[in-house]
Amino acid sequence: MQSDSPTSDSPTDEQNRAIQAIDAWYKDDDAQQVFWLAGEAGTGKTKTTAFALEHLLERRRLTDYVVGAPTGKAAQVLRQKGIEGAATLHSLLYAPRKDGDSGELFFARRSDGPVADADLIVCDEGSMVGDDLARDLMRTGKKILVIADDYQLPPVSGQGLFTSGEPDFRLTEPHRTARESPVIRLAHLLRRQEMPRRFGSVGKVHVLPMEQRTQSLVMRPSSQAICGTHRVRTSYTKRMRALLGHDSTMPQAGERVICRRNQKDEGLYNGMIGALTRPAAEAQGRDAGLWSLGVQMEDEVRSRGKLIVHPWMFQAHYTEGMVQPRVGKDIQLYDWAWLITCHASQGSEFPSVTVVDDSAAFREHRWRWLYTAVTRSRDELVLLLRNADLGGPWRMPEFYDGLPA
Repeated sequence: MQSDSPTSDSPTDEQNRAIQAIDAWYKDDDAQQVFWLAGEAGTGKTKTTAFALEHLLERRRLTDYVVGAPTGKAAQVLRQKGIEGAATLHSLLYAPRKDGDSGELFFARRSDGPVADADLIVCDEGSMVGDDLARDLMRTGKKILVIADDYQLPPVSGQGLFTSGEPDFRLTEPHRTARESPVIRLAHLLRRQEMPRRFGSVGKVHVLPMEQRTQSLVMRPSSQAICGTHRVRTSYTKRMRALLGHDSTMPQAGERVICRRNQKDEGLYNGMIGALTRPAAEAQGRDAGLWSLGVQMEDEVRSRGKLIVHPWMFQAHYTEGMVQPRVGKDIQLYDWAWLITCHASQGSEFPSVTVVDDSAAFREHRWRWLYTAVTRSRDELVLLLRNADLGGPWRMPEFYDGLPA
């Protein structure tokens, strides 16, 4: 019987309807291969998915399933939300192979592993899945439950095979905490392609013009800054490092860095962010030409004392037109994370986010870009708008963690 006052452990009426729709699809052998569960920020897509999986395990013949996400950080977020075993779609589908002639590593579709034994593939953050990966998922012949916010940015490659049509079920009711969140209220406004009526602050959400006196807000160490283009990211990164007194291209202690390559055996995933515990050093011996980093990754208790990384991503900020070199699969890639692009932030969430409005660079996807960037915030948000005259009196928010002027 449906509870009149649902708790976090019982589905709402809308979630129950979603579960029944997924149930009907799963038990129908003639149904389409893919079911798309959609919903904008705050509508409880992850919780609904957990309820649906529990239902299928108890009521249907589901015995095994896999949960995958397009990026390592997105999979990590799922695990933090209680979806145990969440992994990257890449690791579920592909395995490293060595070319017999050249000895080079490449990735090939695997015929064994978790997907082979699964009855169902759950694909989270489906809007980020490129067309080639989507086709490889479908070639498994398994039923695929896709979870995706259809208003997020489309994938970098392709048009978004999983999210190009209409959802099979759309969650529309924000849960209680989402209804109370100024971040979610702003996101819903942007989804309707509307701006706030005026500049100003509501709780911990600040919508301000991008001008000389607000640019210092981008420099706050406690807030993750998000922009749209690498040109803007490079410009601000160099400015912030100069304010800190860093004149070397080598990263220094305390600087924010982001992991840019998955290394499952090392527990490192593309999108993870941390801070350097010591200045970068040139590696010695067989690692000559590489750098050694000591990093305290977010959500990890112990720091990593010696990460061997290729320096090119750091150097590219100071070398215009630098061509990406070939980097062996066993060598890690890191970059500064003072600012990250909105595309790099997809699948992640942060307690505090500062958005540098680069939406104009994304033309027809302008509103999707703003929506995606804003919804990376879990609690506190600063949105700095370019070329917008919303008017209204506003005051500069007071934060106490900025860089020196």
